[in-house]
Amino acid sequence: MRVFTAKDKLPVKNEDETFCFLAGSIDFKESTSWRDTIIKGSSKNTIFFDPTREDHDTLDNQEMVCHIHWELEALELADMIILNFLPEAKSPISLVEFGLYMKSNKLIVVCPKEFYQYRYVSTICDRYNTSIYHNLQEVFKYV
Repeated sequence: MRVFTAKDKLPVKNEDETFCFLAGSIDFKESTSWRDTIIKGSSKNTIFFDPTREDHDTLDNQEMVCHIHWELEALELADMIILNFLPEAKSPISLVEFGLYMKSNKLIVVCPKEFYQYRYVSTICDRYNTSIYHNLQEVFKYV
């Protein structure tokens, strides 16, 4: 298992590897992030793309453009995208990624009923036959 962040060059894929993009709400205030929980519970052949940047709010325009391009390229490379909406978050970028990749068959959506747009997310998942889970523990079978 390896983790690539937005500061890393993206890898070339080997046949025996699975690429997983960790999309969703940011949880800077938590002592252990949901992304770390997924990574620690995964198989050895999974390569993760973690877009989290603690300096996100201080990036200048050029740095932000590079960051966005890295995310888009990593999303395209990914075999699966775990999209986790946290109950208290607004997650506007995650909602954009949700729309962009809904028809890709890559999405594994985690959306608790407390999320403010749960009805929107669950209705779209139902329409496009995308599984929706209410907590992270339900998705460990995929990674």
